[in-house]
Amino acid sequence: MRLPRGHADPDPDPAASMALLEEVLDPPLGPGYHSAAQARTEQGLPASSGTRTWLMFGTTLVLGVLLTTAATTLRAPDPAEAAGRAQLVERIEEAERVGDERSLQVDALRAEVGELEQQALVADSGGSGEAIAAAAVSAGGVAVAGPGVRLTLHDADEPADDAPGEDAEPERINSRDLQLVVNGLWRAGAEAISVDGHRLTSTSAIRFAGQAIIVDFRGLTPPYDVLAIGPPEELMAELTTGATGAYLAEIDRQLGLTSDVSAAGEVTIGAADRLSTRVSSVVTGEPPTAPSPGGLPTAPSRGEEPR
Repeated sequence: MRLPRGHADPDPDPAASMALLEEVLDPPLGPGYHSAAQARTEQGLPASSGTRTWLMFGTTLVLGVLLTTAATTLRAPDPAEAAGRAQLVERIEEAERVGDERSLQVDALRAEVGELEQQALVADSGGSGEAIAAAAVSAGGVAVAGPGVRLTLHDADEPADDAPGEDAEPERINSRDLQLVVNGLWRAGAEAISVDGHRLTSTSAIRFAGQAIIVDFRGLTPPYDVLAIGPPEELMAELTTGATGAYLAEIDRQLGLTSDVSAAGEVTIGAADRLSTRVSSVVTGEPPTAPSPGGLPTAPSRGEEPR
């Protein structure tokens, strides 16, 4: 019915407006569920049968019990596994103990065999045991002890001032540095030398492999500890004021490769590890004299491959 012009619509029902507003702002979870519940309500039945609610509750309860049981079972220690682990630890400790005992026995037997060999050599050589013992010392076949010096070489902490590029790395001690130091000690009268515990002999080689220094095929790690047995005064003079000392001072000034030198009243150097005699002959006469120290060696180019 069309209202006459000038007449206003009657006021809408406030409750209906509020219900419409609530339905717009807070719609039901699903229109289908809402329609089904409303249909049941119109028929005088409850909105929900309740069976589904109890089924969901039971399912949730069962799942909670199962999850709790699984978590408790996983957290509980397995007795069989714990027993196996304890047995394995016990076997390892027993093996280590037996290994230590066998190592001590091997050292004792090795010393006994050395004494027997020495006695046999003296008896067969007609009294030349002292010469044989001296030859064993020179060849690095036996451990020696006596006064000497200790030298420690360190890699640089920071790149050199004139190093090109921002990604320049600090300089490192290379094999040529160790070769010059060792040759200088031999020249100064050293009787035995070791580098990081490795005894040097006439067949030892100091080489550079990539960024690592190897001595007799064994890699070294910085800092490099050099021990030398010999006259302490001559060895200290060579490492401080001699040609080797000047070289060490030069690489320290130019490259930041520092070194520590000190005299030692008692130095012990073990026997060489991989020592074997292939060919030998009797040498008569005086041994050749050591070469005289040459001129001051120049600092090597860090990119040059040592020889």
